[in-house]
Parts: sequence; structure tokens; C-alpha cells
Amino acid sequence: MVRFILNDRLVQTSAPKGLVLLEFIRDVACLSGTKEACREGECGACTVLVGTRQPQGTISYKACASCLLPIGNVDGCHVVTVEGLSGEQLTLVQRLIVEHSASQCGFCTPGIALSLTGFALESPSLSYENALNALDGNICRCTGYVSIRNAANALCQQLARLDKAAPRTEALIAAGVVPEYFRAMPERLAKLDLEPETPAKDAVLVAGGTDLFVQKPEKLLESDLCFLSKREDLNYIREDGGFLRVGGAVTIEELRRSETAKKFFPALEWDFLLHSSAILRNRATLAGNIVNASPIGDASIILLALGARLQITAEDGKKREVPLDAFYLGYKKTVLSCGDLVTEIAIPLPKPGMRYNFEKVSNRKTLDIAAVNSALRLTLDKGGKVSGLRISAGGVGPVPLLLQGMEKFHGRKADAAMAKDLAKAACEAAKPIDDIRGSAEYKKLLLGQLMLAHFKALSISGDP
Repeated sequence: MVRFILNDRLVQTSAPKGLVLLEFIRDVACLSGTKEACREGECGACTVLVGTRQPQGTISYKACASCLLPIGNVDGCHVVTVEGLSGEQLTLVQRLIVEHSASQCGFCTPGIALSLTGFALESPSLSYENALNALDGNICRCTGYVSIRNAANALCQQLARLDKAAPRTEALIAAGVVPEYFRAMPERLAKLDLEPETPAKDAVLVAGGTDLFVQKPEKLLESDLCFLSKREDLNYIREDGGFLRVGGAVTIEELRRSETAKKFFPALEWDFLLHSSAILRNRATLAGNIVNASPIGDASIILLALGARLQITAEDGKKREVPLDAFYLGYKKTVLSCGDLVTEIAIPLPKPGMRYNFEKVSNRKTLDIAAVNSALRLTLDKGGKVSGLRISAGGVGPVPLLLQGMEKFHGRKADAAMAKDLAKAACEAAKPIDDIRGSAEYKKLLLGQLMLAHFKALSISGDP
């Protein structure tokens, strides 16, 4: 039995845990405001808010694509659709959308309204930039994005007047952003009688599910599922023993926003905006991106360059550590055995003189699968010469590639001549194939250019 609160109503259902939330909302609960479109988390039309009770008793709300979210993963949660924002009057977000002509046919409007509401509930900084980041997964077919951005900007101006001393939810209720019933939600969730998770031995492990439920939703519908998002022991980000340690259930967005992560790797806050939209980053996990074993996975490429190590826990509880560059055995093949779970990603903390950069080429600037991507970790000694170099590349081989033989650049001055030689070495190491994202020749050319782009981004002349 799955129990959650849908808007203001308690839901108890014996539907399969693998049934995606979108289908339950539309076909079972008969709420048609949540729209069905791409079913791949790419358009935002099915966006809902999912509120999860936190250890301190508050609720954290995340905008999520309901087309990729199984109902078993919202057990014990508060799910909000656009109907859950409805009342005698429009909410502040809805009113600003109307006032700025930010809706035309209305198909995308529910997702936009919920994304902006989630921004108001959760964003640490209620800035216009963060509002745009919250909207990044919403596609509008007819209105035009200028008016939507204008509504978002007006919302930020209104939110700047919030009572900073009051709890965020209380302030938003007073400002008319969320309905009154949100006030009682922490207590209502606390009273839910949840059944303990007892998955079968052969249960399918689901982290974010943002790729699994694109590939095989029909198979997962009837499968026994084990949701790693329920594992509090896997949800942490901490500095320890010279590493940034990230639990296996941490989402991309949680890592992106983490103050601990930003302390050591500030660039990741912006790099992960290229990974996917907010409605996917709120569900997709770092470990899941690694285990997916895509040759062009952005997170895998970044972590390869940073020298990450994986803690793998076997079914019997035994742990072993594997360098990420030894994790991939072939296309979509890894060292994982049946029952193995990536429980931690350990990223070495930066040493003096270390510089890092990530580059990605795709058809769209953001929110697209890479044709070729690359990350570089460069360490310079006090004399400005190379003492360490790791370069990874995606889209140029069957697995995320760590370029070998970079030791030959140690002791060299990081200058334009080295950038030119590095571009040549990268092209020689790459073994791309022709596919829909470009020819092998094109990908090699891209990789060489990305080497020069790394040097330019790090203020080292890459012009030969």
C-alpha cells in the first residue's frame, strides 16, 4: 500500500509501485491540469511538486517530472498539482503569469506555475537567476519566453518583500504564494502510517529513475522496486579525510547547491546546469549517472577528471573501493556484480595549484546530450609548470574516457605550445564512431578544440 497526500487529500492505493505518478494523477485521481507530452522529462508539462518530510520536521518541496516518477517513490510525501494551488483567488504566481501575458494556449502553464512556486519554496536565494534556473525544463510552444521571464522577474521583486524572520512557508502563505493548507502538512505527513520497505532479494534498485523510466517503464510497472531515495544513510555530502564524500542517494541538484561542495569545487554549481533541467536534477543522482555508464554522461566525465573513487557495497555488506577510471569495462558494462550498490563517491579535495574546467558541445547550449564533452584537472607547481594532469572525454569511445599518457606533459610550461600538443594527443587517443550526433572525424575535431577551450577558460592561452 502506498500512502501520500495529493494536494489536500490523503491517497491510499494498492496500485503497482512502478506506476508513474503522471498516470495516477490523470487516470486515477482524474486531475487533468498535469499534462502528458514527451514522457521523457524534457518538456515540463507534467511538472508537480513533491514535498518530503525532513528530519527537523519541515518539508522540502522539489519540482519533478511526474512522467518519470513512480508512485512508490512518493510514499509518505506531499504531491502538489496545479489543482492544489487553486482557491477562491489566484495565487501570486498565477496572478503574475496573467498580468504579464505569460500564457497563451495554457498547455505549459501548470508546469511553469509549479516550477516558480517550487522556486519560491526552496531557493536559498530568491534571485532572478535562480528563478530562471528553476524554469529551465519548461518548454513553451506559443507564448514566448520574454513574457514568462517578465513574470518570473516580477515574482522575485514581490518575494524580496517577504518577512525574512518568518519561516519560508508561513511567509509564502501570507504572501498568497501557496494555500493555507500547506501549514498543516508537516503534521499530516508525520501521522502517515507507512509500511516498512521490505523489497525482494531480486528487487530492481531505483535511484532517481530518470533514465530507467524512459527506457523500460512497462517492465518496471510489474517489477518489485527498491527506492534508494528512502535510504537516509546514503544521503550526505561531507568533507572527510581529504575527500568530498557524496552518498549514493544524493541528487545532482543537492550536490549542485551544496555549500560544502561549492567550498571546494565552486564551478560545479554552474557545470551541473548543463547536465539536465531542474525537474530532472531534483531526481537524478550522481551515482545513477555513473552506473548508467553512458559514454557521454556529464557527471561521469567531470568525476573522471577529478579522480573520483567509488565505494561499492556488495549484497552481503562487504565494501570495496574502485577508482572510477577502472569502473567501466566496455559499452554499458561495469565492474558491478548482481546486488552491488554504489554507496559513496569520494572526490579528492583540490591541492594547491590545481585548476579544473568542464566543456561540452551539444546541439542546444544547455539541457542536451553532448556530442563531445571533456573535463580537465591541471596542477601547476610554484614555477608555473605542470605537475599533474588528468583529462577525460565523452563521446569519443565506448566508455567515458580518461586520456592516458598525460605524464609526458609534466614539467612543461602550460602555454599555447602545450595546448596545441595536448589537442593533438587527445585526438590520437580518441576512438569515436559515426553516429547521429556527428561523424567520427567531427568528434575528433571537437575534442581537439575542447583542449584549447580548457586552456582559454583557465586563462592560459590556447591559441597555437
